[in-house]
Formats: sequence, C-alpha cells, structure tokens
Amino acid sequence: MKDFVAERSAYNVLKEIFLNKAYSSIVLDRALDNAPTHARAKITSLVYGVLEKSVRLDYIISQLAKKGVKNNIAVLLKLALYDLLYGNEPEYAVVKKYVDFAKDRFFGAHGFINATLRNAKSVMIDDKNNDKKSLSLRFSLPEWVIEKFISDFGVERTIEILSADVPKMTHIRPNTRMISKEDFDAKIRNNYKNSEYLPTKYGYYVSHSILSGLNNGEYTAQSLASCIAVNLYVVGLKGKLSVLDLCSAPGGKAIYLEELLPDSEIIACDVHPHRTQLIRSYASRMKSDVKPVVNDATCMHEEWIEKFDLVVCDVPCTGSGLVLTSPDIMLFKTASDVETLNEIQFNILLTSANYVKKDGILVYSTCSLFNDENERVVNKFLGERSDFEILQTLSENCNESGMTRLFPDKDGSDGFFVTRFIRK
Repeated sequence: MKDFVAERSAYNVLKEIFLNKAYSSIVLDRALDNAPTHARAKITSLVYGVLEKSVRLDYIISQLAKKGVKNNIAVLLKLALYDLLYGNEPEYAVVKKYVDFAKDRFFGAHGFINATLRNAKSVMIDDKNNDKKSLSLRFSLPEWVIEKFISDFGVERTIEILSADVPKMTHIRPNTRMISKEDFDAKIRNNYKNSEYLPTKYGYYVSHSILSGLNNGEYTAQSLASCIAVNLYVVGLKGKLSVLDLCSAPGGKAIYLEELLPDSEIIACDVHPHRTQLIRSYASRMKSDVKPVVNDATCMHEEWIEKFDLVVCDVPCTGSGLVLTSPDIMLFKTASDVETLNEIQFNILLTSANYVKKDGILVYSTCSLFNDENERVVNKFLGERSDFEILQTLSENCNESGMTRLFPDKDGSDGFFVTRFIRK
C-alpha cells in the first residue's frame, strides 16, 4: 500500500469525517496542501465520491455483512467499495490494493475485506422507482431527507432538484479592498486555462491549482449562493448605516456586506469566542473593519434595542440546500434536528427584531430548502410581530409572498432562502 499515496490520504480524511465528524472541506484542504501534486485530483475524487455515495455504500455493506461493520474497517470498506464500483481500475487490482491495506493496518481483517469486495457486484439495488427508499438509494441521501423534500416539493420537483449539475469547484470572489474586479478578472483570464475556471456574476468557480497560485489577500472563497444572498440583503440600501450580523462566523457575509456598504459600521457576532476569533482573522486577511463581538443571538442585548438600520439573521440550519456540493452535510443529522433548529431559528429572529430601528430592515436567511426552516419560521414570526411586514425584493427568484429561494437546478448554486422585513 506504500505506493498508493492518494488512497492512503483519502482514507485518513474519511476517517476524520466519519469517526470524528470533522468538516470535509477543512480536512480535505489540509490533506491536499500536504499531498504531492500528482495525487491531489484522485484524493479529491475518492473523498467526495465516498461522501456522495455514502448511503448507497452503507446499503451495499448491510447486504454483505449482516452483523454490521464498525469504525476504521467500515471507513476502509466504504473507500474500497467506491473505488471498486465507480473507479476505472480492474477489479483484481482494486481488491489486491485494499487487501494489502488491511494487512498493513488491521490484523486479521484482510480476509473479510477480500470476501466482501469480491461479492460486492452481486448486490442488487432497486433505485429505479420513485418511492422514498429508491430515491434515497438513487441520490444517496437519508430517507428522512427525501421524505421532507417530497413533502415540500413533490416527487417530480425533488428529482429535478437533486439531479442538478452544480460545479464541484470552489467559488471565489475578488476582495475589492485589495484589487479591482477588472484587474482580478484579467488575472484569472490571462493566467489560467478556460478549463480551470467558470465565471459567475460575482466571481469564479476555480480549480484547486488556481487557489494555490493566487494572492490570498486578493480573493476569498465564498459560495455563489452566499454572494447572491448578500447582494439581496442590501437591495435599495446605501449611505452610512449601522449593521448587525448576528450569526456571522466565520464572517464571510459580514465582510462582503462591508464591501457593498463601505460607509457603514458593521458588528459581526457569534456565541462562541473561538468562532468570533475566526471572524477577526478573516477580517484581518481581508483588510476589513468589521467589528467581531461575542453574543448569544437568542438572548436580548439591551444596549442594541432599536439601534440598527440593517439586522441580518443568517441562522443555523440543517444545510439541506448544500446536499449537492457538501455531500457530508446530512450524514450526522436526523429528522428531530429540524424541530430543534426551528426553536433556535425562531428565537433568534424574534430577539433580533428588537434591534431594528423604525423603517429599518430585518433579514432572515438559511442555506436550507426545507419549508419548516423557511416559510414556517417567517409566517410564525409575522404572527408574533405585527410591526413587521415582508419587504418585496426585486429579484427573479422572489415569489409572490416576497420570499426568495435559490435552487441548484435553476440558479447553478446551492439552495438558499432569503426574506427581508421592514419595521413599520
């Protein structure tokens, strides 16, 4: 196994994700930074491949190992099955590779790995129907997630959303404090091949090789959906405003808000001191004057009552809008998490409303597509606070109720939800 650098690195990344619930983007980026150039593409392919097929791979393992498989061996088996079923090497070569890996790492496990891999292609998977179980296997998502999508959008629309082809590259935008958009465009287009980037309205989807070649002060990684959302936040706003971002870490939206509203004073909050430090570090790299503050968004901060022109609540959520680009996002969540998050979301929105000046703007947003985290929370809030009403936003994604949704299949971005209120 000593020669298989990519497989060994992918295994270590996946072990961190599945066993320690680490963020895939963080551990994968760290692995890529330390990996030889020739191995980076395969490491990425293996890690994202296993995460994208995780539910499907779990099903295959359940059919082959009735007593179940745990911990390190389960991670290795998922990696091996993905390489066997979706890679382009001969079966005998893949089997030998992972049997040798098992001999090196796990005493006595190589026979089990050998037998399981040799029987893998015999497992029949019924994923052609449109029932909950079949769609779960087809899109490799937990059944409860499929059930929620179907409840909110119907079967046909669910299939359209989950079949979308969203770029898997990293989305970046220029830091206009350091470089003009025109100069940044020229730098990308003049120094890199067309196949390495994809332009968007606010920046570029780029390969990892471009990221390693850019000045990290001249750009920042920020999803296209996030960029669109922040631009929606500020529609019709200008001048010197007081802005409060209540769930800000790591700070991307607050720092972008400062670029779009350069004369404004912006406070960016998080409940955890170490995450507030992330905002501070991000602001330093971006030459931003955003002020980080430790604050629990569910608790009233008396000094802030009616002090802000714009209050942003980009609340904690399931992240169901990210299932196509962050395939591990739902792996450790359950249906009961939605109700728990609903309480937090509503409390944050209800508390934050007190900080808005008369005629000020309150924003509620999530990176979820579930109605329970979006329309349900908005309508409950309006039932509690008659002094607020939805502010219509000029956007092609804005529905007749004034709520804006982004969909992967229609917008080429992660799913997102934005609603703006005005305090009467």
